[in-house]
Amino acid sequence: MNKFESYYADKFEFKNLDLSLSRIDNALKEAGFNEKSLGRIIHIAGTNGKGSTSYFLYQMLQLSGYKTALFTSPHILKINERISYNLSDISDDNMDNIFNQYKDLIIKNNLSYFEAVFFTAVMYFALKSPDFTILETGLGGRFDATNTNLINNKLCVITSMGHDHAAYLGNNIYGIINEKLGILRDNSTLVLAYNKPFVLEHIKNTVKNEIKFIEKDMIVNNNDYPYPYNENYTTASYIYNLLLDKEYKYNPSLKLPPCRMEQIGNVILDGSHNMPGILKIKETWKKKNINAVIFTVTNDRNIENTAEILKQVSPNLIVTTLPDNIRSIHEYKNNDITFIQSPIDAFKYAKSNFKGTILVTGSFYLCAYIKEYINGSSNEV
Repeated sequence: MNKFESYYADKFEFKNLDLSLSRIDNALKEAGFNEKSLGRIIHIAGTNGKGSTSYFLYQMLQLSGYKTALFTSPHILKINERISYNLSDISDDNMDNIFNQYKDLIIKNNLSYFEAVFFTAVMYFALKSPDFTILETGLGGRFDATNTNLINNKLCVITSMGHDHAAYLGNNIYGIINEKLGILRDNSTLVLAYNKPFVLEHIKNTVKNEIKFIEKDMIVNNNDYPYPYNENYTTASYIYNLLLDKEYKYNPSLKLPPCRMEQIGNVILDGSHNMPGILKIKETWKKKNINAVIFTVTNDRNIENTAEILKQVSPNLIVTTLPDNIRSIHEYKNNDITFIQSPIDAFKYAKSNFKGTILVTGSFYLCAYIKEYINGSSNEV
């Protein structure tokens, strides 16, 4: 672990969560941060698709010759993945240097895990003077650390909307949309990805900002980025056009983020941590001859609903847990579904009992856990 990880080892991301911008605002102010050091800023919120939209846009800009920075979450294998510049993750040495330089300030302002990662990211990006900086929100928008009051000149983007993080954002879909809209400033233009009509109507009736929205007939269809990632590719292309006033020329070399339709042997890793995402997983994989599905949910999700949806992908469901994760479910009883506490044991069980393709979905952390195991055990694919 680097020094950041060592310090935050027992300060989990969702532990004692206190939604406020005062801590990150004060820390950045004391550090002498200036938003101009980040170049043109693109701030992306939403329920689903914000990670792949961010990653598509990141590659588009960097491969077009622009110095580009990306802050994203969650990470898959290592925290450094959240802080990336010109398609390279921050090194442990650079992360340690920034943490050592600002450790007293981080402690003084009692920054949470997520706030401290974001603080480290923007201080690192400021040293690089990028042309563009892409910031993906973590939770919600209004009180997300990426929405610090020290960043105001930005292009705002909202991707696909749905119910998510109900424990923190509530169950009302309009309330959740309003939380995401909290990233807007008076002078912000909003790019709205393709959404159901009621989302667009609500936003039109709620904000006075200029809104540019993706319509259904604008969505690109190709084999490189199947549904739902074609929608996110389309949104990223639209943003590129808006930023540079020129059309993005299709490039099949663009990659999806890790654990999105990622295939290793006969194992597919396609994480999705909320119900709208699980519905999209169903649409993507229900006709693809999936022999078994391994999944888990956090303790604030409805496991029964998730299971019913995933049965349409495969009747062979295996539920597991997330080791050392305070948000994990701990047990599950259902005669039609196999529960195996250890993710590795669940994976071995699926490999032994179901010949063919295995889909690992639900939490991105589960996908990461299985991916790391596979990478260290070449005979397991």
